[in-house]
Amino acid sequence: MIISWNTRGLNKKGKLREISSRLLELKPTIAILLETRVKESNANRIRAELHLPNNYLDNYMYHFNGRVWIEWDHTKVNIRHISSTSQFIHVGVFDINGSFKYWLTAVYAHNQLSKRRELWKDIEKIHNSQSGPWCVLGDFNNVAKAQDRIGGRMVTESEYIDMTNMMDNTSLFEMESLGDYFTWANKHVVDPIYSRIDRVLGNPDWFQMHLEFILMILPPSVSDHNLLCITSSAQPVKPKGHFKFNNCLVELTDYDEVVRSSWNKPCRGKPMKVLWTKLTRLQSHLRRLGKPFAGIKQDILKARNELQLAQTELIADRMNVHIIEKVKLLTEEVINLNETEEKVIMQRAKIDWLRSGDGNNVYLYATLKSKTALEA
Repeated sequence: MIISWNTRGLNKKGKLREISSRLLELKPTIAILLETRVKESNANRIRAELHLPNNYLDNYMYHFNGRVWIEWDHTKVNIRHISSTSQFIHVGVFDINGSFKYWLTAVYAHNQLSKRRELWKDIEKIHNSQSGPWCVLGDFNNVAKAQDRIGGRMVTESEYIDMTNMMDNTSLFEMESLGDYFTWANKHVVDPIYSRIDRVLGNPDWFQMHLEFILMILPPSVSDHNLLCITSSAQPVKPKGHFKFNNCLVELTDYDEVVRSSWNKPCRGKPMKVLWTKLTRLQSHLRRLGKPFAGIKQDILKARNELQLAQTELIADRMNVHIIEKVKLLTEEVINLNETEEKVIMQRAKIDWLRSGDGNNVYLYATLKSKTALEA
């Protein structure tokens, strides 16, 4: 499986965790992450939190934000760097025995038309210097025809003629896709815009070599770009104990009032008995207050499903301001729930290295289980 995803930033913790979970669910052989907005000094830390195999290429040499990352599973393929600019990374893909499979170019085009023209020339140069199966994919920041955008200003031929000329000159053809046609949305309630700017191109050799491949346009989740997924088959999507105070409770708006109301109720007896009685009485109130945290993983799964349903609903009625607002609210909910789950787990595990853990916390929960067994 090959995926390409413009993440629109990886610096927000909840968003990073959600993207990590999505990638761990898909388990791609090659993952292309675009517009990470991560400075080079923070790249290793962010990659560790993604918890993917530590095989990366990037283009920090050509842009301070490292606009393109390529990650791969070294147990399935080997990747050899050929060339890079601020707008692409071009590599050769080989099997684990060293046999050549195909050329791969990961693209994140600039917003300015003049710079995109430089990219089209560079792609033509690549074409002239190689032969064999070749795939070019990513965020082209460019429509290919008038039907590729709805909302906003009308598409003119001058917007796409340079790219289509490049495709003609290099014998690159767009791969047909399943799922949503449009791959980007501005997510505005007023004047929404949808466009198809993320795509997969291939030459005849690549298509002939991979007749079984299909391109799935998957929901954008917490990004404003849909995820491109090239695959040959559908991927499967996967008693009351002792009281423990949850630190996240103090962030709830009702926390102070609940504690104050319970604590101020009169109680008779010696000082230690009064203290014990008040603490015991407070437990039941805090249990009720913290009940949502007990099912945080289920809440995250529910929020993800609701977000995907809302995004699917939006495809059928793209200009519906109520659905657009619903998608925005559900996106924030997924991010916030991920951040809350991290706080809960950090307290439960009593470890500082959660930042290096995976987004699904599989290893972390195994550690908790082992810790509980030792304490029993």
